[in-house]
Amino acid sequence: MPTPLHKRVLMGALAAALSVPAGAWAAKWDMPVRSNERNHFTQNVAIFAKDIDAATQGELKLTIHPEDSLIKQQDLKRAIQTGQVPIGEFLMSLHSNENPIFGIDSLPFLATNLDENAKLLGVVRPYLVERLSKQGLRLLFAAPWPGNSLYSQKELNSLYDLKGTKFRAFNPVTGRLAELVGATPVTVQQSEISQAFSTGVIDAMITSPATGIDMHVWDYVKHYTDVAAMSPWNLVVVNERIFSKLSDTQKSAVQAAALAAEERAWKNAGAISVNLTKVLQTNGIIVKEPNDKMRKEITALREVFIKEWLQKAGDEGTKIVEAYRSAK
Repeated sequence: MPTPLHKRVLMGALAAALSVPAGAWAAKWDMPVRSNERNHFTQNVAIFAKDIDAATQGELKLTIHPEDSLIKQQDLKRAIQTGQVPIGEFLMSLHSNENPIFGIDSLPFLATNLDENAKLLGVVRPYLVERLSKQGLRLLFAAPWPGNSLYSQKELNSLYDLKGTKFRAFNPVTGRLAELVGATPVTVQQSEISQAFSTGVIDAMITSPATGIDMHVWDYVKHYTDVAAMSPWNLVVVNERIFSKLSDTQKSAVQAAALAAEERAWKNAGAISVNLTKVLQTNGIIVKEPNDKMRKEITALREVFIKEWLQKAGDEGTKIVEAYRSAK
């Protein structure tokens, strides 16, 4: 899991967060998050908030605002940068047009299992921390979505069976995937999926089993092809200026809770993915592994995506991909 470097940086925080001196600066932070209260990401963030509350003896409290209820996902990163809210959770790849680094987690078929995804985060983290720091943001933790796979109304025996469908795109790279297989990309955020399906705006998508369950996707599609194309990361970041106003002990409490939240997210990710896929099956979704033809298509498309990403990411991107491919 991608925690050793992170752990060495933050382990000292755990001991320092055990007590808070009298008169420490008290704060209440609003924290928008991406998913609803039932989603495992939101539940993990809730534990993160409780850990901070306990470690600071109530001197720092986080109020969680789920599912775009306070700020829309696409606007949240900017809202944290400007101090509109001090902290929040957003899907990193929403901002891949801003910088290619923010899209590497969603590069289709680059990292198709949990170990590969953890290795990728280990390589990318220093670049990500540097990029966010220049924007006045501190990365607290990253958590992986279950492998994103294909939902469709008809059985897929080839990726190109999606040709002609209206395909949900939630970031630039999923829009590009739609184009490459002959589908029409339609930008639809997570909170809008059910309405988009019910009104015929989309009829296929690639997303996680968690999102499928949240949206009761079995009301709209019948097939789930488990290609595990990518496992995007939700990032929890804090405004550096606001963070700097905390006492040293409060800072340590936040960092220790973040370390625990990231370890918890990656430790539980595999079991969560299996269990969520079973829920899809229980509700009538037909789950299928990709056939040999589709696997060959996946291999070919992976190289297309890497080539296109490197054209945007330049020398820095080349270093990242080379480091990832050589990492153990």
